[in-house]
Amino acid sequence: MGKTANYIVVGLVLLALLGCGYFGYTIYPRLNKCPDIASDTIVIRDTVPHTIPDTIPYYIVKYDSIVYRDTIFKDVDTAAILKDHFAIHYYERSWQDSSLSVLLKDVISQNQPISNEFTYKILRPQTVIHNEYSSYSYSRYVTAGLNFLLNDLSYTGIEMNYIAPTWQGGMGYNFKMKAVTARITGTIVVLK
Repeated sequence: MGKTANYIVVGLVLLALLGCGYFGYTIYPRLNKCPDIASDTIVIRDTVPHTIPDTIPYYIVKYDSIVYRDTIFKDVDTAAILKDHFAIHYYERSWQDSSLSVLLKDVISQNQPISNEFTYKILRPQTVIHNEYSSYSYSRYVTAGLNFLLNDLSYTGIEMNYIAPTWQGGMGYNFKMKAVTARITGTIVVLK
């Protein structure tokens, strides 16, 4: 009768371990679903004109020979020519295609550029994918294992434990002592 009782207890403990494993892997995911990964797609269009600063170009001055004409124009308005020469003239040029818009502004006086400004805007939409991952930290476990003495392996037993964030408890069976064992512990220090 003693051996039969041992086999029945071992069979029940193994059946309990298999049941915990089965229910843990099939029912627990249904009750505690894994978090979904949320992904958002944002389309950004460039609405800010970007300006590239430019320095006034340095020109090499070459002196040319002076040609004196012997004919004199009668209706020459020298004041208008000098006014136009010293006036400040503004010029704008723009280019555009499907992906880029460019604007070039030049300021010219005395036949020399005073300043220029190069502005562009990207027209092609830029796609930015922002993924937000949710991680889930499991705080409760059911474990199963062997319990034995290092100097005498004949006291080997099996056990099953429930581990919670602040305590753990479990039950097992020792084959040599033919006894059911129980344990309960609490958390003293949490290490990170």
